[in-house]
Amino acid sequence: MTEQEKKQYEYVIGIDLGHGETSAALCPLQWDTAIELLDPAKDLEMGGNKKVIPSAITILENGNAHIGDAAFNPDVLKQAKVRVCFKKAPQDINGESEQLMIRYMQEVYKRIREQNSAILTDRNHLVYIATPSGWDEKTQQLYRQMAQQAGIPIPETGITKESRAAFVRAQHDTTSGLGRNIEKGAIVFDMGSSTLDFTYMNKDLPKLIDHGYDCGASFVEKSVYAKQKEQEDAIQLFERKYPDLTDYLVFETRKVKEQVYFD
Repeated sequence: MTEQEKKQYEYVIGIDLGHGETSAALCPLQWDTAIELLDPAKDLEMGGNKKVIPSAITILENGNAHIGDAAFNPDVLKQAKVRVCFKKAPQDINGESEQLMIRYMQEVYKRIREQNSAILTDRNHLVYIATPSGWDEKTQQLYRQMAQQAGIPIPETGITKESRAAFVRAQHDTTSGLGRNIEKGAIVFDMGSSTLDFTYMNKDLPKLIDHGYDCGASFVEKSVYAKQKEQEDAIQLFERKYPDLTDYLVFETRKVKEQVYFD
């Protein structure tokens, strides 16, 4: 990046387009500021005074889209199907699931711009996003192309792996102990909704090792829901009568699971 380009960009936005939830943070670049004096990244409000929104979208026949909690509005649900937990490794940028993800990316970025219109302009920021660590480089680059198609100003280097982002965060957290133990070997796990990812490093390795498995926490609510469905005739009847709302029921199961974890 040239000095002129550096001066153009004032902020970096990091977006976590999660399988279950979505969040974002804003980091001022402060090119000429000493490291110890840099302002920390700030978690962004995503609407309704919340830092996190459900990764959910409902697209109406007129083309309007509702994301997050708004996607579950009863009046919205009467008009279109709500989609949740739709993130997966892309294969064809023109595929149905990929186009759904592109629209979701577009709406999330639009919301971030609207919530921060006083400081963000069309040309003063870049966006970085993360992918599961098990995705290969080809899949990652396709995901970056999807973000570009969504109108997100993402640079060529704007893709990172989720557990590597967690690793960097842990490395700078003095309470984690990672920094002082990294020479002996340190590993950070990112236990996500769709995947279990990890990053490992020790002093003898030429670079970090990243990997991941498709065994995320969403399997818990899916299993709980399947068991409840076996036991409750009402759920089976509901699914037959309102097949477009099955995702909603699974999401409600997820909310119960998350509350159990929280408690």
